[in-house]
Amino acid sequence: MMAIAGTEAMMASRPVEIGKMGQHVTEAVARLRGERGWDQRELAERVTRAGRPVSASVLSKIESGARRIDVDDLVAIAAALEVSPALLLLAAPAAEAGQAPPGPPVNASVAAAVREDIEALGDLTGLEPSLAQMACRLATAIDAGGGEDGRLLPALNRELRATLAQLVEGRAKEDDDDLGDLAEPE
Repeated sequence: MMAIAGTEAMMASRPVEIGKMGQHVTEAVARLRGERGWDQRELAERVTRAGRPVSASVLSKIESGARRIDVDDLVAIAAALEVSPALLLLAAPAAEAGQAPPGPPVNASVAAAVREDIEALGDLTGLEPSLAQMACRLATAIDAGGGEDGRLLPALNRELRATLAQLVEGRAKEDDDDLGDLAEPE
C-alpha cells in the first residue's frame, strides 16, 4: 500500500507536457491578442473581467507554453478575445489537427456555400468579421471530414449553425436600426 501511495505522489508531482493542440491554442491566443494590439496585461484584465482572475504573468506562461490552459481558462480567454472557444481550437494548423492540409478542400461544398453567403451579406462590421472567419474555419473543418474519423461532425455542424445565426442576427439588427432611422417622421 505504501508503494502505491508513493507512486501516486510521484505521478502528481510530474508536470504533464503540453501536446500539439495545446501548443496551438497558446499560439492562437498570442496571435489573436497581438492582432488586437493588446499587451498581456490588457488581455489579463479582460480575462479577469470575463470571470477568470488571471495575471499578466500567468498569461505569459500560458502563451509561452510553460503553463497548461484548462477549459475554464480557454472559455474566459475566448470571451475576452471576443471569439468562440471553438475558434481557438479550430484555428489549429490542419496537419497538426489530423485534418486535410491547408488550402481549399477537394469537395469544399460547405466552405464554398458559407463563403458565398457571407459575401452576399456585404460589408461586415463589429464582431461580424470574426464570426465570418470562424464560420469559414468551421465549414472547412466539416469539408475535411470533421476530424477524429468524423466524430466531430455533429459538434462542428452545431457550432457552424450557431455562428451563422449570430452573424445573420447581427446583420438583421443593423438593418433594423437603419430602417428605424428612415421610418422616423421628419
